[in-house]
Amino acid sequence: MQMMINNNSFYGERDKERRGGGVSRSQRDVRDAFERDYGRIIHSAAFRRLQSKKQVIGTDVGDLHRTRLTHSMEVAQIARGIAIFLNHESVVLPQGESIDISLVEAAALAHDLGHPPFGHEGERSLNRMMASYGGFEGNAQTFRILTRLEGRHEKGLDLTRGLLLSVMKYPILYEDAVAEVTHFQAKRWPPKIGVYKSDLASFNWVLSAFDKEERTYFQRAVLDPSTEYRRTRHLSFECSIIELADDIAYATHDLEDAVNLRLVELEELRDVLNASPWQGLYEELHEASKLADELDIGQDDFKHRLKQVFASLIAVFVNHVECEQLLSEPFHSKRLRYRAKLPQELKALNERLKLIVKERVIHSQSVQALAWKGDHVVRMLFEAMMEEEKLLLNNDRHRIAEDPSSRARVVCDYIAGMTDPYALRMHERLYGTNRG
Repeated sequence: MQMMINNNSFYGERDKERRGGGVSRSQRDVRDAFERDYGRIIHSAAFRRLQSKKQVIGTDVGDLHRTRLTHSMEVAQIARGIAIFLNHESVVLPQGESIDISLVEAAALAHDLGHPPFGHEGERSLNRMMASYGGFEGNAQTFRILTRLEGRHEKGLDLTRGLLLSVMKYPILYEDAVAEVTHFQAKRWPPKIGVYKSDLASFNWVLSAFDKEERTYFQRAVLDPSTEYRRTRHLSFECSIIELADDIAYATHDLEDAVNLRLVELEELRDVLNASPWQGLYEELHEASKLADELDIGQDDFKHRLKQVFASLIAVFVNHVECEQLLSEPFHSKRLRYRAKLPQELKALNERLKLIVKERVIHSQSVQALAWKGDHVVRMLFEAMMEEEKLLLNNDRHRIAEDPSSRARVVCDYIAGMTDPYALRMHERLYGTNRG
């Protein structure tokens, strides 16, 4: 059977290259390189574990709201919509070339694989415990999972360079990001990074497709005075699509959950949708506002009607994404030449919706109580496993080298891979008083 060939010249051979060289496959497999990436991700154990990791609201509250898995699936659907829209509408993309839908979807599904149990509080706790051993951050852990921990031993899923660039939101090492801060500061919220020093070989392989000027541009970092961390400002085109999709999902789906759980009042949602800065500018936003005005909690089909409000909101974001050509310099990589962005008015609306989620949900007593508990659980698990090696799985013990940083990284990998319920059960086994 003759293989089908993807002739989309928007992606070159280096975008489709795999560090491990790939494996032989059936002559009947007509999938292209990015479609095979998609399959490897959805069949991974790390992807399945997302079903029991919290998104914003704890997994024990009920079975209606989003988890990290459903969030990732919805981000992938939104990213797909953005890519289809830009392929159809953008006048900036080269004639006859297009964004690969499978690549964007696969990267969106993978973008949160590195998040530990208990969300950002678990991330902060692990970073505090790892401050002397190379730090911890969810995006860097995602890269580590894809290139080392998941799949073949020490080889990862052997994904394409294009996929790995699409999930690399912050192309900077932990040590470079924290170089100008005190030890105390580095033990608080983690810096935004893309890789640990121990994974530098994989990182360098991904960036080897860039020439010296492109790599300098991609990795350029500036000091963030609010955190004292250095932070990069550039990312690949596909990663910018996923970043937008993530922001849209957070501002809409997580807010929908909050309204359903009565953490946000309908009146506050209506006030934002009817605000003057963006009212009247977009047809889909007018429709969302109209549907919100007709909502009443007592309606039998309230949840369906509420979903229609947020469907219209998502549509206004997706259908007005712009493609911007960034560089006048003759950089050869199309991964660096373009970026997806929202118009200023819609960016402001997105930020306002996310602020509601932050103020009404993330800062609520119930969510903060779980956050405190999660921080406590993660910290105590780390201390126990650093003290007693036999609490680790046999396979993990074999990965420990002589130096303390190796052991800490192995412990960190194990805890970061736990689901919320598993971490709680492990904590109960080690510290609880329940004889059962």
